[in-house]
Amino acid sequence: MNRARLKLENGPFVAGVLSSLEGNIPLAGDIVEVRLDKMRRPADWLERCRAIESGGKPVLLTIRLRSEGGEWPADDEARLALYEQGLEAVSAVDVELNSRICADVMRAAKKLGKVCLVSLHDFEKTPPLAELGSIVERVWQNGAVPKVATMLRSEADVQTLRALLAAKRAGPLCVIGMGDGWRQTRVEFPKLGSCLTYGYLDRSTAPGQISAAELSRQVHAP
Repeated sequence: MNRARLKLENGPFVAGVLSSLEGNIPLAGDIVEVRLDKMRRPADWLERCRAIESGGKPVLLTIRLRSEGGEWPADDEARLALYEQGLEAVSAVDVELNSRICADVMRAAKKLGKVCLVSLHDFEKTPPLAELGSIVERVWQNGAVPKVATMLRSEADVQTLRALLAAKRAGPLCVIGMGDGWRQTRVEFPKLGSCLTYGYLDRSTAPGQISAAELSRQVHAP
């Protein structure tokens, strides 16, 4: 799979989350998510992303804000500039729905024909289905791919996310349930239609995350 062929509607895909560009880390999974916010950014980070792409793995660039579980301190122009640089080399980017640069990143991705995930993270709860459905529709209307990641507290929360996946859709949708007690949803939701699921390559970056290698084995099992 390469950049020109990355179509999330053809999923499910396993994204291996990379928190460092140092060393020789096996790149398990179908896509490599480069978490630029979590690493000491080497001067040649863009070239390293290109090298991953040239090796056959599409790169998803994420520069997550601290307020949404990442380590980037501010929703600023410097972050937008990195997204714009990255879009010249990578297959996809992920930006937060509530970010002030969200519209700019979506426009830049659309101009270059790249995939843009627009993400909602709720680390406290799973909002009601109607609220999530409204958010998803809004993202689709802007030509992006919605990503919904919520904290699971009960089986009722799991049912809410299952219902979101079962609803009529206008495009690809990524749905993730967070929480150590609900790891099975990382495998279940892709089988119900989530275009992406995430596993770590070097270290876990979210509650309930498992390794990309194990996730690939389970998701792509015959």
